[in-house]
Amino acid sequence: MKIEQMIADELQGMFLEGNLNGINEVELNTLTRKLRVGAVTIHELIRDQPLLEEKISVARQRILTTGYHRW
Repeated sequence: MKIEQMIADELQGMFLEGNLNGINEVELNTLTRKLRVGAVTIHELIRDQPLLEEKISVARQRILTTGYHRW
């Protein structure tokens, strides 16, 4: 599985856990859909929306720490 797909899944999980304050569900769904289908890379997303850099970093760390086991 590509890292973009894993990050998208982790961001969705973080949202459901209440860990993405300031991001609304519609915006998150749009961003994660773009990541999953390859319409945007992680680097492009961070460049275009620098406020997400910390959230993406946390998602990456969660994947590395706990292993990828969502769905």
